[in-house]
Amino acid sequence: MPVLSCMKRDLVHHGRLAVAALVFFAGCGSSDGDDTRSYLERTLAQQFVSETSHLVTLQTYRTEDPQSEQLVVDNLTRSRDYLMGLAQEFNLGQSTLKLEPFEWRRAGPTQTQWVFGFRLGSGPKKVAILAHLDTVPPGNADWRPFEPRVEARDYRGAAQPFLVGRGAADDKGPAVLALIVMRALANRYDGTNALDGLTVELIFDTSEETDFSTAYYFQEVGVPDFGIVFDAVWTVRAEKGIERPIFTVPLGAAPSNGIFIEAFNSAPGATNQIPDTVTARINGNDEAALDRLAANVADLYQQYGFDDPLYRRAPLEVSRDAKAVVLTTKVIGAQHGSVPDENRANGASPVVSLANFLAHLVDDATLTPNGVGRMLQFMTWGWGTTVFGEKHPDLLERHDQVFEQGNGTTYALTRVTTSPQDVALRIDIRYALGHHGVAWDGKTEGQLPGTSVFPDAFEQLVNRFQQDRPGQAVTVATVNAASPDVRDPQSPRFQRISGAYERAVGAPMPLAAIGGGTDAKGQVNLVAAGPLFTLAFGPPINYHGLNEGAPIEDLQLSARILYQIMLDEIANKTTR
Repeated sequence: MPVLSCMKRDLVHHGRLAVAALVFFAGCGSSDGDDTRSYLERTLAQQFVSETSHLVTLQTYRTEDPQSEQLVVDNLTRSRDYLMGLAQEFNLGQSTLKLEPFEWRRAGPTQTQWVFGFRLGSGPKKVAILAHLDTVPPGNADWRPFEPRVEARDYRGAAQPFLVGRGAADDKGPAVLALIVMRALANRYDGTNALDGLTVELIFDTSEETDFSTAYYFQEVGVPDFGIVFDAVWTVRAEKGIERPIFTVPLGAAPSNGIFIEAFNSAPGATNQIPDTVTARINGNDEAALDRLAANVADLYQQYGFDDPLYRRAPLEVSRDAKAVVLTTKVIGAQHGSVPDENRANGASPVVSLANFLAHLVDDATLTPNGVGRMLQFMTWGWGTTVFGEKHPDLLERHDQVFEQGNGTTYALTRVTTSPQDVALRIDIRYALGHHGVAWDGKTEGQLPGTSVFPDAFEQLVNRFQQDRPGQAVTVATVNAASPDVRDPQSPRFQRISGAYERAVGAPMPLAAIGGGTDAKGQVNLVAAGPLFTLAFGPPINYHGLNEGAPIEDLQLSARILYQIMLDEIANKTTR
């Protein structure tokens, strides 16, 4: 069965999963097992929201401003101190098995490489849980991203409680759940020798959204024998590759006649975020033309025929700044850079909507051509409103047996910035196997060697544009951030996770091939699993977006599954 179909089939029954899991945990095992499960349930009910809320109040996102690094490190230090305090308080009630803190840190070229966490036991075999405490930027502050609160949201056809705030779902909420599971394990095995020969390690990454500190940590200390990366969905059997190109066009001198696009800028943020807003500033020496545009542009925008008649355009606001006309579009729906297809289907991209429309106004001579207009023409020619590369399928469109049609290479045009020298476009690309330079052999697990084919593909693309639409040259520089990573769902590692999932939930474990990059990429001993049960990253969860919210019942169910996985690993600690 296709990976995504398997995932969707499981979600049809997901509404029953939480009840089934609670019945399982309440009605099986010895009285001692019941006591430890009661500890888990009690801690989930009483402490998950408050502990996560404390972390959400601490701003741990990086920006391009060099000054942001110190603020992030300071708040991550506060996060560490808070979590250490929780562990110390818990340890007061333990006799022999206590949460032992650890920390690994060194200076990186631009960011601090830093992980910290807790260990149970000290044996040579190591089992790990990984989560991260950094986040992406919040976007605008209107949604009060650092004021955590619980609110009801419609989810799977019913009102569900959500914890709202930046990081509640990605990944501070899961990080707190992991610490709750560690406390439950310590509570269960205190005074026993169950962990002899084993170390259970909880690792908090501090730069997962930007630099993956865990990769440096593992280079120095070694990779765990088995680990769960608690930062995705149940359960990831493949991650796409990641490519980050930057296309540029020189700005040149301002046109001497007519009106033109003076600047086109997306709101500040990360390349892996579809921005909240995009603003275009139109100026020139023809004030009458500017007045006409201001009066008519809203109607022109609504009348413009995009390349798809059913395309949902982003909301447009028109304002004036002195004589200039200012156009602002706003995002609707999913904002994670790995799911532009979800935004395309159910939302609207402010970048795509405004770029396509303004390119049309350059084409019909309403606006005088310049460097900014040239870039918007390139964006419209290259991608239009599509996200799978359909405009130039020979170069840009790929899908395969793992990342199937409808889940192939995606292109999120997320960042456009205008400087005095040029205008630049950044794209978040999550790519299928066919865009990698080394073919997958169909069986080997892990990250593919080599790099992508995009340098050649993009060179052909910009040359093709120059031939089709002669004008200022578009240049490109691209970075292969990560190659695809494919796993075998029949491997012993996956089968152990699947068995624990079924025991905890009473339903088969779903599988997913995703675009998102996790700390499991390139580490075959690690599997990205949980905490979500859905591939829908838009509202009401909205990964990387405005009004990010964590479905509390889902996350608590995932904690029960994670706990069962760890119980099985401890019971079978000689298994590799």
